[in-house]
Amino acid sequence: MIQNYQDAKAKFGRPSLFVTFTCNPNWREIKENMHINILNPQDRPELIARVFQLKMMEFFKDVEESKIFGKVIAFVYVTEFQKRGLPHMHCLLFLSEKDKLRNPDDIDKLICAELPEENTRLFDVVMSTMIHGPCGNCNPNSPCMLD
Repeated sequence: MIQNYQDAKAKFGRPSLFVTFTCNPNWREIKENMHINILNPQDRPELIARVFQLKMMEFFKDVEESKIFGKVIAFVYVTEFQKRGLPHMHCLLFLSEKDKLRNPDDIDKLICAELPEENTRLFDVVMSTMIHGPCGNCNPNSPCMLD
């Protein structure tokens, strides 16, 4: 992994974006194949890996063909597995000179750290997959507080 990064950096310069892509056990394709709540996603590693691979290839299609971040001249990625067997990918994207992010306004066009309250569907997705808490002393029974 480190050697691939160093090779890419030597050839293409500094990466423009670092993207983390995480498997969601609530994806429709996974949920539909859990058969009446008998199984957990962790019980079907072959299904999880296949669905993640398909979603990851769709991500790369969006990045390369649809150019959602601009023209990508190279990328390097690694896939890892989390504690419960859910995969995630770390990806470095090298953008063309024309599409590199040069100032805060360029970054603001790609990244938003606000809740999308005007779009209810997107708001529901963010709230169900990206918001964590409450935890700590105010909620010691939170799943993250175990062990």
